[in-house]
Amino acid sequence: MNGRLDHDVTNFSGWIRVAFDAALLAGQPLRITQSACQSIAAPTAVVALGKAAGAMAEGARAAGVTAPGIIITTDENHRQIEGFDCVAASHPVPDLRGLRAAEKVTDLVMRLKADDHLLLLISGGGSALLPAPAAGISLEQKIALNDALLASGLDIHDMNVIRRLFSALKGGRLARLAAPAKITQFLLSDVPGDRLESIASGVAVADPVPFDYAKDLVKKHRLDQLDFVAAHMAALEKNDELRPVRPGDPCLDLVHSSVLASNAQCRDAAAGWLAKEVPELAQIDAPELAGEAQQMARQLVTQICQHKASQGSANQIFGIVSGGETVVSIDSMTAGRGGRSQELALAFACHMRQAGRSAPANWAVLAGGTDGRDGPTDAAGGIFTSRQNFDLGAATNALQRHDSYHFLSAQNSLVKTGATGTNLADLVLIVWSG
Repeated sequence: MNGRLDHDVTNFSGWIRVAFDAALLAGQPLRITQSACQSIAAPTAVVALGKAAGAMAEGARAAGVTAPGIIITTDENHRQIEGFDCVAASHPVPDLRGLRAAEKVTDLVMRLKADDHLLLLISGGGSALLPAPAAGISLEQKIALNDALLASGLDIHDMNVIRRLFSALKGGRLARLAAPAKITQFLLSDVPGDRLESIASGVAVADPVPFDYAKDLVKKHRLDQLDFVAAHMAALEKNDELRPVRPGDPCLDLVHSSVLASNAQCRDAAAGWLAKEVPELAQIDAPELAGEAQQMARQLVTQICQHKASQGSANQIFGIVSGGETVVSIDSMTAGRGGRSQELALAFACHMRQAGRSAPANWAVLAGGTDGRDGPTDAAGGIFTSRQNFDLGAATNALQRHDSYHFLSAQNSLVKTGATGTNLADLVLIVWSG
């Protein structure tokens, strides 16, 4: 900026777009996994699971890991890697390919012996990609439950509380099947707080959540209206051996876990780029992304308007870098197309417009998923600025119908990166002045 403040929102949007790219680069899994694998004993088998599974497996190969294994990832991230059985499966809705992959994984881990060493490479998206229904639950029922969870408004932690109850591998059950083999698991965290039991629903991690809490979730969100849910919960009530692995189980003594990267790493990279390239920009703290996407947008706008009212100079440029994961509660079968990041970006623009003179004169916002795919769309998220003219009524209607994708597309406001090969939750970047 050559020591000169420039309040052109075109610059604002350019800065946050490049900062977003810097965040994606920081979270690339190949280099991170390669470094981690150089310090472990040679594995005898590998299971790579999630949106970053292919890149993590390539990192292991680059570090000299020669063991055979299985890779389960999304269609966008699927590729053949020598020495691996590479499987593409569906996300966020499970499919038959994922079920077949889960059968292969189950067969692999059950054949391991005491002198074996299993390397687990786990990343976001693994819950849907590895659907291993509990005994008595069909794939179709698993899909119905997954659909209900995605529409429930539950956060990722509570969704995975339920998923673990209905799985044959999640909730530490894979570790139980693999015993007495040793397990090293490297994880890329896509969940707030980096809670291991929520990353791909914790296939080699104890489930610390009391069963009574899970029962309350099922009842509160009316998931037991699905007949098979009520029947399975009754079976779990009667037989705690059917439940997930609990803390202190001896099979977990054989598991060593490390989180290699998380949303915080991406946030730091974006904030670091802004600090270096736009030193005049003053960054302020913001809450972690959580809860309903539209409510999160309102909260951010409120914070920015309050900040404007309290600070003296209209010439200063300010910025926010926040991360985490919001949710969208869908209550209609006629909902349109979009994702939580697109919805947040559009809701932010609407709330800024509604704030009138209380809002800054110049602003730009980008909300995007680090995996490059926001919801069931080809966009990572959305970007919007104060310069754009739009029909507030039409935008509000789009939000009500959860149809942010088509509205943002008409505004040329979609952020498209393609599949990034990783999944470290979502980012929101905002720059404003005046």
